[in-house]
Amino acid sequence: MPLFVKARSFLRNLFLSRRVDVDLDQEVHSHLEMLIEEKIRAGMPPHQARRAARIELGGVEQVKERVRDSRTGAWLDSLLQDIRYGLRTLRKSPGFTAIAVLTLALGIDANTAIFSVVYAVVLRPLPYTHPEQLISVLQAKPQESIRGTGCSFPDFTEWREQNLVFSELAGAESHELTLTGHGDPSVVTTMVVTPELFSLLDAKPLAGRTFLSEDGQKGAAPVVIVSENLWRGRFGADPNIVGSSISLDKRPFTVVGVMPAEFSLRLITQTQDIWIPLVQDPLFGPWMSRRGQHWLPVVGRLKPGVSLAQAQAEMDTISARLAREFPAEDAGWTIQLAPLQTAIVGDMRSALFVLLGAVGLLLLIACANIANMLLTRATSRAREMAIRTALGAGRARIVRQLLTESAVLGLLGGGAGICLAYWGVSVLTTMLPQNLPRFHPVRVDSGVLVFALLLSVAAGFLFGLAPALYSADFNVQENLKQASGRSGEGSKRRGFLAGAEIALATVLLVAAGLLIRSFASLTSVSPGFNVQHMVKADVSLPQFEYLTPQQWTSFSNELLDRIQAEPGLRDTALAVPLPLVSGAVNLGFDIVGNPPLTAGTSRKADYVAVSPEYFRVMGIPLLRGRDFAVQDSLTAPRAALISEAFAHSYFPNQDPIGKQLIFGFPPSPGARREIVGVVGDVRDVSLSQKPGPMMYVPFAQAPFWGSEIVVKSSLAPSAVAATIRKDVATIDKDLPVTDVSSMPEILDASVGQPRFRTVLLGLFAALALGLAAAGIFGVISYSVSRRTHEIGIRIALGATPTSVLRLILRESAKLILIGLAVGIPVALGLARFLSSLLFAVHPADPLTFIAVPALLALVALAASYVPTRRAMRVDPMVALRDE
Repeated sequence: MPLFVKARSFLRNLFLSRRVDVDLDQEVHSHLEMLIEEKIRAGMPPHQARRAARIELGGVEQVKERVRDSRTGAWLDSLLQDIRYGLRTLRKSPGFTAIAVLTLALGIDANTAIFSVVYAVVLRPLPYTHPEQLISVLQAKPQESIRGTGCSFPDFTEWREQNLVFSELAGAESHELTLTGHGDPSVVTTMVVTPELFSLLDAKPLAGRTFLSEDGQKGAAPVVIVSENLWRGRFGADPNIVGSSISLDKRPFTVVGVMPAEFSLRLITQTQDIWIPLVQDPLFGPWMSRRGQHWLPVVGRLKPGVSLAQAQAEMDTISARLAREFPAEDAGWTIQLAPLQTAIVGDMRSALFVLLGAVGLLLLIACANIANMLLTRATSRAREMAIRTALGAGRARIVRQLLTESAVLGLLGGGAGICLAYWGVSVLTTMLPQNLPRFHPVRVDSGVLVFALLLSVAAGFLFGLAPALYSADFNVQENLKQASGRSGEGSKRRGFLAGAEIALATVLLVAAGLLIRSFASLTSVSPGFNVQHMVKADVSLPQFEYLTPQQWTSFSNELLDRIQAEPGLRDTALAVPLPLVSGAVNLGFDIVGNPPLTAGTSRKADYVAVSPEYFRVMGIPLLRGRDFAVQDSLTAPRAALISEAFAHSYFPNQDPIGKQLIFGFPPSPGARREIVGVVGDVRDVSLSQKPGPMMYVPFAQAPFWGSEIVVKSSLAPSAVAATIRKDVATIDKDLPVTDVSSMPEILDASVGQPRFRTVLLGLFAALALGLAAAGIFGVISYSVSRRTHEIGIRIALGATPTSVLRLILRESAKLILIGLAVGIPVALGLARFLSSLLFAVHPADPLTFIAVPALLALVALAASYVPTRRAMRVDPMVALRDE
């Protein structure tokens, strides 16, 4: 009962305005005066009559409440009656109802599915305490087009000590370590963090503790925090895990805590297995003293009441101060602040909103289609509405009745769309790119359901308003005389809606066409190396066991020898890093004999260490000079190969062979290396990024504790992987072989995000094209049915079928041209929002803007041809007799 009372009060307050209260005051006052007059006529003195009348009437507010309740009850009764009548009306037209519900369900389904992704990735706040205070703190160097990179650890320390706007700052990076001693050796994703990270995020462990400040000091005992997933999967949910020791890269670490499965920091990587203090990390730990290396991403929490603009001004001041104090390392570098969620989502935000806008257009087209169908029904129901008006129904009453029917239809379509959305979301999740950043599952939850229901109601109002106003605005006497309504005006409105469908479909098709052209251009780009019959695998050596470069070289030589001795695996090489797999290592370098650069500027190129035969195996052409050979050992003169882009950038109009470069990896002053050859360009970061300068060194002269094996073989990838694992185990049984995959798979995965948005937008455009064609078909069919008598007279007077064909097609062409005339400029204006998603295609691409209207016009004319053929077969005698 309390729920009913609340609902009744809500509806009353919603639908009864202040003017109703004025009416109630007048009604109560009139009733009071009537009671007073009755009692005075009965002989009661006036003052007693007034007192008795007030007592009998009760309090004014109580009377108002009773009147309001009666009016609310009457309104609810009327609403229920309208709903029942609307359901009966829809039940009498099952074909119309089924088509309308299915059309709307497709639109609601698509919108709900896409919104579920947008809601999970973009709209839902991060699962941290006060996520709005969390900020990504990165560095940039605009003059060298470096954006969104980390800082050096000394700079991080300065930021923490000097800022007044952050309550805390913490740094985090990731790589992989080898876990041994508990089952087969495996590689675990390792988050390398400063101890403040967990307190900054207010993260509570599932068991044990998080890091203390002492854990980040040099000389501290090595400790580790494991994830719940690793704890349950690898350690069998051992309750005694806290305090035990595990081996990472053959070094013991004491487990001090277990973090719950839902905890992660997706700014760096999508998965995290373990966390270790930065000072304990074998890779990044030695870099902590190097101020010139920018590698540590930072997260901060703003103090309460501090805005992002205030924080940016404070950090700009600190950045300028550091540039003055350390010009060689910090000159030219700026600090970039952004909300953490914005930094995590990155470029996917614009792509997801483009998809959401596309399904919004699709729903508008569906609504226009249903509105056209309702206009047809409104014409056939003109006599019914005239009779209701003659019996006393007002215009507002008829509009309300028809809008109620539309709302019922919208809710039916919405219900069907929500049911389809559960299936659609499950399909959509299989299509999502693997690197899509999401803290929350993509599903139809309460927030998505509310969106779908509101969308259904809005859609019902949208497609029902025009037919309702049309039905309530007519001449009663004229419509009582004839069974049909105003066919001419109805046709105009239907034509307007059909033209709107064409315009909306044009926008959607142009967007899809641009993305398809872009994706075709992207996938046609050559990466600069062969991918067919290529398999790669990662092998990482435990740095606490394999301590010296000599051990790394010895292991890689023995492994290559063993693999190359296997049947069918002769073409084998290794590289660090492999293009399109591990990103790029961008190093600064100097050219011997060139004047030194000014402070804050540098020369940079991507660095790769490779084994002999790497370029032959990968199919990278040697353009000048010589390739690396076995003789390029650790004791031989230092050699380097450069890419063609490197030669064009730093040695224009010169022969680079014999020139000397100075660089080293890990970043260090390095040694002189003589350029012995020039090789072809490679797209090592992504297919969409033009090849930049690259420099190669012999792996034997710059060994590393991890490498990526690449094998060119006609054998199945599984057979190649099994052979590599066998050969690695022969050398060291505790070494895992990870990330085994074929290069075509890697190339395919690298375009996962463009493929995802292109496929979806293409699907939505195809649906829009079908709906627009259905709209044109409906309008022309209706027009032909209303003009049967006219066409019969024309044929009786000698009109040929060809002339009738031209007559009807002219009407179709007019609608199409009007729609295109509106849609093309709108599409041209909106295409600029796609510019960041396009590759090698201009937003105003002429081919797209010619092909799309031509395709749309062709499909629309084809849709109008069927009713046109029916008009050509009209028998004049039958048409005149029926009229």
